[in-house]
Amino acid sequence: MHVVLLRLALGLYSLGFAHSVLTALKKKQTFFQPALAAVFAGFILHVASIALRALDVRYLPLTQQYEAFSFFGALTTLGFLIAYAKYRIAPLSVFAFPLIFIMTFVANLFYDPSASIPPVLRSNWIYIHTPLVFFGYAALFIAFAAAIMYLIQERALKSKHPIRFHNWLPSLEICDDLAYKSLAIGFPLITLGIVTGALWAQAVWGVWARDAKVLFSFLTWLVYMLLIFYRLIAGWRGRKAAYLSIVGFIGVLVTFLGANYFGGLHTFQ
Repeated sequence: MHVVLLRLALGLYSLGFAHSVLTALKKKQTFFQPALAAVFAGFILHVASIALRALDVRYLPLTQQYEAFSFFGALTTLGFLIAYAKYRIAPLSVFAFPLIFIMTFVANLFYDPSASIPPVLRSNWIYIHTPLVFFGYAALFIAFAAAIMYLIQERALKSKHPIRFHNWLPSLEICDDLAYKSLAIGFPLITLGIVTGALWAQAVWGVWARDAKVLFSFLTWLVYMLLIFYRLIAGWRGRKAAYLSIVGFIGVLVTFLGANYFGGLHTFQ
């Protein structure tokens, strides 16, 4: 049943994806409200799918590719809905809806009913470490999208022939504020995720895990640490902060998507 619900959610998310594509092509808002309603309904089904999956397997469903992509997609949707509820920034959908659709689509591709959780992952730490990381990723995606909107809007304002889409974008101040507040949420979450991951490894093996994903996670954390430092100490705002936020989220994607290629403890089952 959880797979059926996820596929229904994917169908609803496809309307959001269509909205994003048409808006980007036409450079103006295209059926945003129906797309928003569809994505919200899809999110409800998506959460129900994850809950049923958890009841079915009796563990937090985050260890398989199907589960990880599904969870990332759901949290990205949640992050968008929270940001939209606070800021009413409709253009954020142009960036969020495609990622939500892609993550959910990939989750459907990777579904394997025979997969199981390794014994080493049957630990209470998984209920702390993994959600912290995924919630952090979702918040940092919002910061990434806000950074892109900032750069597009800045370029449009300086151009003699700005694209029509810029009239729909929020002001530079709002973009920067959304990026900073999302960073202020996401960075502590991934920091706690890294710390709890290290404690988990120490408890199980007596040493910190040293696989490639841990290294990339730490490098990504350093990028965001620099961004926080320069914003607070050097007063970075605007373009410089936007570029570094984009670099940081590229690191997030490399860390998440490269898990199976890196090998080690973080390989999806």
